[in-house]
Amino acid sequence: MKGREVRVSGVLQPTGSQDDQLVFARLATAQSLLGKEGRISMAEGAALCKDCPIDDLVRQISEVLPGAKVMAIQQVVKGRMETLAQFRKISYGVSAVVVLVGSLVVLVTMMGSVRERTGEIGVFRALGFRKSHVIQIVFLEAGLVSGLAGIVGYFVGIGATKLALLFFAESRSISIPLDFGLAAGTFVLAVLVGLIASAYPALLAARLDPNEALGAL
Repeated sequence: MKGREVRVSGVLQPTGSQDDQLVFARLATAQSLLGKEGRISMAEGAALCKDCPIDDLVRQISEVLPGAKVMAIQQVVKGRMETLAQFRKISYGVSAVVVLVGSLVVLVTMMGSVRERTGEIGVFRALGFRKSHVIQIVFLEAGLVSGLAGIVGYFVGIGATKLALLFFAESRSISIPLDFGLAAGTFVLAVLVGLIASAYPALLAARLDPNEALGAL
């Protein structure tokens, strides 16, 4: 490490916290490796008590170390949790917009498909297909296309996230495993959105007059 030989005493089990990215060393060794002999950039203390007067502890430490920035971890954690809550609300809003836009896309696509296939629908009705059969055909097409789009979107999202981590993540050890439960949920949600959005086009297709539909051929 930086031209010096160091001995690894052990490797800790991962905990899922930021400590997994840390290297623990003797203070003198760390100061020497970093070129900061006699200096300390940060010190973390723990108070083993219940309902501790955190604010008083921060004030007392600040009085003892006037040149240091003293911060309570509890306040930092609270701030981070509030930030995460804001991001969660934003993500829910973005997800709602994406679902709405996807529904509109499916609606417009199926409306165009029904108009283009008016003659085919007329042939189906002339051959004895009932209105329910026509609705099932439209739903089947919409469900298949929506489900395929959901699966493709899931894998594209995973790939885009991994690519973004290469540029923005502080650690290269972060990985995003494939979650087949999430993939299944994405598939089901995509199919449901497709079926709901195609309900109106399916009704229009079922209500087409067979004679008028055959006239479109």
